[in-house]
Amino acid sequence: MRTRTTAIAALFVALPALSVLGPSVAHAQAPAAAATPSAADVAEAKKKFESASTFFKSGKYAEALADFRASYAKVQSPNSHLYVARCLREMGKLVDAYLEFEKVTAEAQTAGEKYAQTGETARVERDELNPKIVLVSVDVTTPESGAHLTIGGVEVPQDRWGKPFPAMPGSVDVRLESGAKPAASQSITATAGESKTVSIGFTSGSTGGGSGDGSGGDGSGDGSGGTETGSKGMSGMRIGAFAAGGLGVAGFVTFAVFGSMSNGTYDDLKAACGGPCPADRQGDVDKGKMQQTVANVGLIVGAVGVAAGATLFVLSLKKDKKPEAAHTELVVGPAHLGVRGTF
Repeated sequence: MRTRTTAIAALFVALPALSVLGPSVAHAQAPAAAATPSAADVAEAKKKFESASTFFKSGKYAEALADFRASYAKVQSPNSHLYVARCLREMGKLVDAYLEFEKVTAEAQTAGEKYAQTGETARVERDELNPKIVLVSVDVTTPESGAHLTIGGVEVPQDRWGKPFPAMPGSVDVRLESGAKPAASQSITATAGESKTVSIGFTSGSTGGGSGDGSGGDGSGDGSGGTETGSKGMSGMRIGAFAAGGLGVAGFVTFAVFGSMSNGTYDDLKAACGGPCPADRQGDVDKGKMQQTVANVGLIVGAVGVAAGATLFVLSLKKDKKPEAAHTELVVGPAHLGVRGTF
């Protein structure tokens, strides 16, 4: 991970308080509402900040983080707080870094004009993390006092419910808990840079005892009050049939489009070259080969998809049929006598 050298230099320019010992200590001072730090606290904050800066420039981010936090504990400066967020980012803790950058931005807004640049820097560096993380907005449909919401295992304050909250790409667990009701949970999959919106709530009419399947008491599997049941709606096999058929159709469309493009490229080369093409037309030759390859793949996908879709559809029809009631009948023939039945 790269070190923001220019940003570090800018921060030292913005920290005259850490280079001059004195009672005013402008940039190492906490917001006006906080108690004024003592001279001993200022001196200790300056010492920790300097050692943390040395660690940071050397790429020793864990050591730098510990000292920046120690400096901030003595004097709550948004500048040392900014470097806490930067250390977390460089250590790969992107969710924690994103949340710290947000805190720095909010802190700087209430700390006076002298911290305006620090707040803007924190906002910019927070936004630079967006392509590397997932932002999940959760709409809690049954908000209750004392309920807890977690996204990717990180608790979300109630004032952040419904607002974008960071998570790492991949499978993200969303969970709503309350002591009075069974938990509701969902799992979503998202790639880096995506934004997702989720609705979740406690299941209405729950008896509180749960169903013993870990699904929040309604047997739906996610505890979110979904409307799906095991006996209604389209069967999974039927859905798979339509999905496979759709993929097959897409494959045939791809075959038709790229096959046509390949033929067009071949005709152009044939007209231009009249035989083997010179080296300066190799790019067009490669393009034609690529188009033909894509067309061939589309044909295979189309054939397999349609065949699979048809097979699944037929099987789903058989599955949907109700079994016939068992019955027997007497069969009399010219040379035999017997009983025939179905079970």
